Amino acid sequence: MSLNPLDLFSNAVRAKEIVTVLVRHGFGDLLEQLGMPRGWIKRLIPEDAQHLNLWQRIRVVLEDLGPTFVKFGQILSTRPDVLPEPLIAELKLLRSKVKAVPFEQIRPILLTELKEPIETHFSSFDEEPVACGSIGQVYRATLKNGGDPVAVKVQRPNLKKPIKADIEIIGWLARLLHEKVEELRPYDLPDIVSETGKGMMQELDFTIECRNAQFFTALNPDEEHVFAPRVYDEYTTEKLSVCEWVVGVSPGDPSITPEEGKELARIGGQSIFQQIVISGFFHADPHGGNILITEDRRICFIDWGLAGQLTRPMRYFLADLFAAIASSDPEKVVRVINVMAVGKDRLDETKLEKEISFVLRKYQNKFGKSEPVGEIVLELLYVFGVNGVTLARDYSLLAKAIVSIEESGLDLDPNFDIRIIARPYLKKLAYERWNPLNLLKQNWWGLQGHFARLRELPGEIQRFFRKLEDGDIYIKLKHEGFEPLLNSFDSGVNRLSFSMIIAALLIGSSYIISGTIQAGTVSGRYLIHIATVGFIGAGVLGAWLLFDIIRHGRHKKK
Repeated sequence: MSLNPLDLFSNAVRAKEIVTVLVRHGFGDLLEQLGMPRGWIKRLIPEDAQHLNLWQRIRVVLEDLGPTFVKFGQILSTRPDVLPEPLIAELKLLRSKVKAVPFEQIRPILLTELKEPIETHFSSFDEEPVACGSIGQVYRATLKNGGDPVAVKVQRPNLKKPIKADIEIIGWLARLLHEKVEELRPYDLPDIVSETGKGMMQELDFTIECRNAQFFTALNPDEEHVFAPRVYDEYTTEKLSVCEWVVGVSPGDPSITPEEGKELARIGGQSIFQQIVISGFFHADPHGGNILITEDRRICFIDWGLAGQLTRPMRYFLADLFAAIASSDPEKVVRVINVMAVGKDRLDETKLEKEISFVLRKYQNKFGKSEPVGEIVLELLYVFGVNGVTLARDYSLLAKAIVSIEESGLDLDPNFDIRIIARPYLKKLAYERWNPLNLLKQNWWGLQGHFARLRELPGEIQRFFRKLEDGDIYIKLKHEGFEPLLNSFDSGVNRLSFSMIIAALLIGSSYIISGTIQAGTVSGRYLIHIATVGFIGAGVLGAWLLFDIIRHGRHKKK
C-alpha cells in the first residue's frame, strides 16, 4: 500500500507516536539514516535505559505500538524464509495486550450482523467475553433453536480504518528503509510488508476462517479422532462468526495420562501430515493454544484464520526437498529448489550451495534422530530467501506447522518423533506420484488434447499448402527496440531541416539588404522591412531549436 503526502498528513499524529516509540527504544540512528533530524528528536525523547539486544527491542517496540503492530509481528513470525531466526524467535513471543471492549460497543455490531434482536437467535448470551484479541472478542451463548452451546466471535468496533492507516505507515517506513539502508535491501522489506498487510486485512473477514474450518472438515478422513468446530453458516458474516462451543484442555494439561498423551501425539502428527502431504490443505499454526483435547480424548483444531494450501506439484516438490535434505546433498537441494523458485533472477548457485552445505553439515547425523525437522526446514528456507530464492509463502507456513505440531506432540509425549509419523505419508505420496495408473490419470486430459491435435494435423497441413498455392501466406517482421532509434533519426532530420530554413532566411535577408543598399532605390525601404522579418523569423526559429536541443538533453540525463 502506498502512502501519499495527504495520507501522511492525516496520519500525522499516529506517525509521531511511532517515531516517539522508535527513538525511545534506541532506533534514533535508524531514523537519522532515513533523513530525520535525530538531534532535536533525541533531546525531546530520551532513549529507554533497558539493556536489550536488537531483536528484543523490535519486539518491545511492536508491543508498545499496540494491537495492530502486535498482530503484524505475529503474522511476520510465519515468514522464517525472509527474516532472521533471532527476530522470528522474538516475534513468536508477542502477546496481544488487548483490553476488552465494553459490550455496549459490541452490541450495535452484533445487531447489525444478525439483522434482528439477540434474543431472536440466542436463548442465553454471556456479555462477558471469554477471549479478547486484536481483531475480535469471543462470547459464550446458547442457540435458541436446538439449544447448542456456541462461541460467538464479534469484530471489535471501528477497526478497519486504524489498521489500514497503521499498515500504510509501516509500508512507508519499509520503503524508506529499503531505499536508504543498504544492509536491509536483501530482505526486500516493502514486499514483505505488502504481503503481510494483505494477509492482515484478510483476517478482518471472518468468513475466510469459517470456510477454512469447513474445508478441513470436508477433507478430514479421521473425524472419529480429529475435528474442527462446526460452523453455523446462517450466522457467518464478515464481522461475525458462530461456531460450536468445544470444551477441552490444552496438550500440556496434567489430567492427560502418559499413555493418552502418546496416543494423542501420534494422532495429531498423523492428522497434520495427512493435511500437508495427502490433502494439500493444512492448519498452519497448530500450537498448544490452538489445540483442544476433549473429554473423550479427541483432538480439536481451532482458530483456522491461518491455513496453507499446496498443489500437487508443490507436494511433489516437498517430497523431493525432504529426500535431498535427508541425503545431505546440497547440490540436489539446489536442483530441487530451482524447479519451484518464483521469479526470473539468476541465482548464484555456487554461493547458495555453500550455504546449504553449511546448514546440512550443522545438522548432519541429526536429521534421522532427535533434531526437530521443522527447525531444519526453517533454517534452509531462510538461506533460500536471503539468496534470492523466492518460494511460495505456503512453504514457510508448512515449516511453521511442522514446528508447532512437534512442540505440541512433545507436550503430550516426551519421546514424540515426527519422522516416524511422516515416513508412511511420504511413501504414500511417492506411490501416488509414480504409480503408473495414477500417472496415466494425471496425464489423461493432456493426452486427450494431444490426440485431438494429431487428428486435426492432416487438415491443418492441407490448408497451409492451399494458402501457399493461392499466395495467401504473408510474413510479418517486427523489429524490437528500433523505435527509439527511429525517433532519434526523425528528430535529427527535423532539426537539420530547421537549420537549413534558418540558414536560408539569414542568407536571403542578408542578400536583400546588401542589394538594396547598393541599388539605393526608394522601394528599398520595403525590402529592408522584409529582410528584418526574415532575420526575426530566423532568430525565433533558432531560439526554439536551441531550447529543444537543451530540453532533450536534460531528459536523456534523467
